[in-house]
Amino acid sequence: MRGAQGEVEVGTIDSRLRLPACSNINVDVPSTNSAMMTAKVTCPDPNWTLYVPVHVHEWVEAVVAATNLPPNTALTAAQLTRGRADALSGTGGLIIDPRQVEGKILRVGLTAGAPILSPQLDLPIAVHRGQRVMLTLTDPEMTIKTTATALDDGRVGDTITVENADSQKTLRATVARDGGVEINF
Repeated sequence: MRGAQGEVEVGTIDSRLRLPACSNINVDVPSTNSAMMTAKVTCPDPNWTLYVPVHVHEWVEAVVAATNLPPNTALTAAQLTRGRADALSGTGGLIIDPRQVEGKILRVGLTAGAPILSPQLDLPIAVHRGQRVMLTLTDPEMTIKTTATALDDGRVGDTITVENADSQKTLRATVARDGGVEINF
């Protein structure tokens, strides 16, 4: 990752071991993308082998919580800051650009300084149950617009049930960015 700072943390070695000094030590690290691994340390003369735990870190500047945040918080710029986070921590979804976070809803609570991860975020609810919405039905030949009542809450991209105001029939429609719903045939 651009701007990342690498760090290798070597685990402790049992202090009771009494290995003779080695002038030609060999270290073999497995070819893996894992942040946690075991390095094989060998000495040909005198002959000994030791396995040592190794933890690799890739520190980056990421978006973190500026304060403690409860679940279901609609995130604003004032609640965000930048902080150091480990890109290899295994959690995935580390966010670098605060614009990807603002306006989204936090699914879980976070403590100040904790990185904000994409799996922790939801889009805000765009359509609420009982709301009257514009229903757009589109096929390659024509577009029909009518009003409908949302029977579910939904975020942009969700499929919800709506009731056509004229026919009282229920349909499954996708929540659109404009706050309406659409069905494409």
